[in-house]
Amino acid sequence: MVLLIDGHSISSTLPVSQLHTKYQLLKANSLSVLNRPAKLVEASEKCLYVGQRELAVVAPGDNVNMVGSEDATTCHVVILRDVHTGVTGLAHLDNEEPNDFLRLEKEVRDRNGYTKDQDILEYSVSILGGYEDENSTSEEITEMLLAVMQGLKARFTLQLACTGSVNTVMKDGVPWPRVYGGGVDVSTGEVFTAKFSYHGPDTDIRSLRLHSPGASLNNIYDPYGGKIVLKPFSYRVMPDAHLWLKKADSFILKYCSTSPLVEPPDFCEHIRANFRRMISDPRPMESLFPGGRNRVYERNEITGQWILELECISENGSKNSSESKPWGVNDFRMQFN
Repeated sequence: MVLLIDGHSISSTLPVSQLHTKYQLLKANSLSVLNRPAKLVEASEKCLYVGQRELAVVAPGDNVNMVGSEDATTCHVVILRDVHTGVTGLAHLDNEEPNDFLRLEKEVRDRNGYTKDQDILEYSVSILGGYEDENSTSEEITEMLLAVMQGLKARFTLQLACTGSVNTVMKDGVPWPRVYGGGVDVSTGEVFTAKFSYHGPDTDIRSLRLHSPGASLNNIYDPYGGKIVLKPFSYRVMPDAHLWLKKADSFILKYCSTSPLVEPPDFCEHIRANFRRMISDPRPMESLFPGGRNRVYERNEITGQWILELECISENGSKNSSESKPWGVNDFRMQFN
């Protein structure tokens, strides 16, 4: 049960407000990363992009050079790297649910082939995203991460915490995130802030998974085949979705965002893309996942884009239930948080 910050073992509750005042080396390292120009990542650079409530686990020798995520306002991009093997997991967390971090740790542990001896594991941890928002949503996620790491048998060293006060800048009296995301070099473990020109395949479908019944953190990467895999899920079409396509940006921001003043420029178009997908595929288990098939994507070595395979049958062929509660605008408020 070891969480190390600046060489000190943390054994009690650590208020987020003290994270960068009490641990100056952590603050300096975090500011050093934040002060560098954001890396502009193109598809041709063999990057695996992880969306909201997704994770991926990679290792040196995989068919990707880097893994990353962005569009995090209150969300946290968490990078967990085994210091001995280089196996690295990256997750885009959007809430303070402890099971999401536990899932990330388990996926990294499983990729390493470890079984029960969790106490032999040593990880370096980096956090990107989250700021001093008015609802303290970011703070709640950070506090959860710190508490969960203290409760596990593995050894966690917090290397970077680019969140909270160090990731906040004031603009016209409004707090904004300095950065919205970043990534990690698979071979070296170097963490960097970044902007991504390509977010991978079918981002509208992946976003709608957030609104399927029981949607939790989902591992999208098959390291053995080097492919992205989307497992079947269903969703309910929002009433009057076609009318929402005609709404002004100001209306969409007001009703579909938890932080409308600081959203990325493409937020509204992203929301409209979700509505368009609902309209074009109202029965996803028939049109998107026929026969209970996974959607499997292989990376094109020339363009770097991920291409849908025509034949992609899931292991169990199971179908998810389409039963869920009625739609409402609050179902979209999790986007880009």
